[in-house]
Amino acid sequence: MEYSQLLPLSAEQTSRDRCYLKTSLLGALVFLTVLVVGISSGEFSTYMLGSASALAATRASGLRTSASRYRCSVEPLNSFPALKNTFPGSPAFLRGSTYSVQGLGVRSQVANAIEPQAIQRNADSVLESDRVLIAPAIQTADLAMLGPEIDKAVKGGADVIHCDIMDGHFTEKLTFGPMFIKSLRKYGITAPIDVHIMADGIVDHLIEEFADAGANYITFHPEGVKHTARSLDLIKSRGLKCGLVINPGTPLFYLDHVMDKVDLILLMSVNPGFKKQGFQEVTYSKAREIKRMIDKSGRKIRLEVDGRVGSKNIEALAQAGIDMFVVGGSIFNSDDYGRTISELRGLAEKAVVAA
Repeated sequence: MEYSQLLPLSAEQTSRDRCYLKTSLLGALVFLTVLVVGISSGEFSTYMLGSASALAATRASGLRTSASRYRCSVEPLNSFPALKNTFPGSPAFLRGSTYSVQGLGVRSQVANAIEPQAIQRNADSVLESDRVLIAPAIQTADLAMLGPEIDKAVKGGADVIHCDIMDGHFTEKLTFGPMFIKSLRKYGITAPIDVHIMADGIVDHLIEEFADAGANYITFHPEGVKHTARSLDLIKSRGLKCGLVINPGTPLFYLDHVMDKVDLILLMSVNPGFKKQGFQEVTYSKAREIKRMIDKSGRKIRLEVDGRVGSKNIEALAQAGIDMFVVGGSIFNSDDYGRTISELRGLAEKAVVAA
C-alpha cells in the first residue's frame, strides 16, 4: 500500500493512543517501584493523583481492578506474572500483598517476598527441632474463611498446618485438592504444610501435584501404593520431607525397610475417613513400639498422631513417644486459638519432661 493511500488518524484515535502510551508508562513506573523499593525494603507506598489515571496505571501493570463511583479495589493478578517472568530472580509469590484505591489516591503495599525454597528450609528446621509440634487440621476450620482461619491459628502458635487429602475411594470422604494448598500459599500462608494423602492407586500423581502446590511434608498409606520405597523417593526428589501413615490395623512391618528414608511417621488413632469414631486405645502400644524403632534407627524421625487428640489424652500420647500432634476441633472450635494451642503444648511438654 502506498503512503498516499493511508488515511490520517482521527483526533479521537490519536487521543486514545496517547492515553494508552501514558498509562503504559505509568504501569511500567509502578512495576519498577515494586522491584526496586519492594525488594530492598520489603514494602512500599506510592500515591498517584487522579482516579482515572490510577485505574489505568494499575490495569496497565497487570492488576485486576473493580471500580465504583467512589471506591475501587485493586488485587494482584496471578501474583505479578509480568514481574516474575521478566526478572527470573524475583519472588515466586508475594506474601500479604494488598492493593487499594480510594478517592484520588493509590496505595500499594507489598510485604516481604518469600521464595518457596525459603519456606521449605523453614519447614525442615521446624521438623528437625526438639520442640513439641501442634498441627491444626484444616478440615475442621471454617472453609469459607480458610485463609484467615489458618492465619489466626499460626499467629496463635501453631507450628504446622495439617491437610487431610481423601480421594473418595481409599476413604468414603472426598476432601481437598492441590488448589487449596496453592491458594493458601497465594493468600500468604508460609507455615509448613503437612499433606496426608489417603488415596488408592494415584498416590504418585498426587505427590507431584501437591509438591507443585506448595506442600512441605507428604505422608501416605502403604496400602495405597505398589512400591512404598519408590513413592518415598519421589517425595524426597522434590526436596520435601516424607513419611508413612499407620492405621490402627496396619502392621508395623511396613516400616521395617524404610526407616532410613522416612522423616516422619503418622500414627492414626482412628480409621481414616469414617465419622463418629472413638479414640483407638491400641494407639498407645503402637506408639511405644514405633518409638523403639525410631530410637534403634538412630535417625531424627518425628512421630505424629492424628484422630481424636485433645486435652484429655495428649499427655498420655506424649508419654508414649509422640512429639507431633494433629488437632482439629479442639482448636478451631475454641474461642481463643492461641490459648488452646498453648494449653495443649503445655500438657504435652509437661508429659515429656516427666517421662
